Amino acid sequence: MSLDILIIAVCLFVFAGLVGCVVKLLLDISQQQREQALLSNAEAMLVKAAKDDGSSMPSFVRNMMRARRVMLIRKGLPDALDMIANSLTAGLTLPQALLRNLEHFPPGVGEEFARVIYDTRLGYSVAAAFVNLAERLPTNDIRMIATASEIGVAHGGNLADSYRMLSKLLRDNMAFEAELKAMTTEGRMQALVMSILPFAMMLILGAVNPQFIVPMVTTFAGWATIGLLLCMQGLAYLWIRKIVEIKV
Repeated sequence: MSLDILIIAVCLFVFAGLVGCVVKLLLDISQQQREQALLSNAEAMLVKAAKDDGSSMPSFVRNMMRARRVMLIRKGLPDALDMIANSLTAGLTLPQALLRNLEHFPPGVGEEFARVIYDTRLGYSVAAAFVNLAERLPTNDIRMIATASEIGVAHGGNLADSYRMLSKLLRDNMAFEAELKAMTTEGRMQALVMSILPFAMMLILGAVNPQFIVPMVTTFAGWATIGLLLCMQGLAYLWIRKIVEIKV
């Protein structure tokens, strides 16, 4: 009787072990498929970014689009850092945390962190991948993140707490910049109004009495006056914008 019970217990133990192995295998396959899908989406985003690099655009348009993209990434960095910090607290490594949250990152941030993951797949260390990120986006925010990541990976430490501190710091900086921008709105509007006012007055005078404006566009002295006006108005606009532009 005891031998039968022992055989049944052994069979149950072996069966439970086989079921556990099968479940673990299925979970591993599901995780690999999920990671592959995430990497495929990231690769598609990188290919789209490579096609839309804007190399055929004028330089000033490309610079404007680059500045807008950097601002978009800056706004999404605090939330992304919080997501990574939570994953690190759960026990994941930094590349695993990036991959786990890749599809949940804010717009713009996901593409850049996808490049970090691809750099690690190409043989770069995690620290070197973040250094490449800082070289692509040379802003103070990205440099701080790259430095914290490099130190945390190379020398240890609580990287999750570092990311949370950086997230709070970035939020405070953006709040201060928004407040500063609101305080300087009056000066920027003054620069715009003072630049437009002479030309608005010319249009009003031309509508009321065209004889006052005809010499301005029919004589050399009139064109020279318009040119001098444009130069002085441009310098005044740049001067006022320089005064109200406070770099943090």
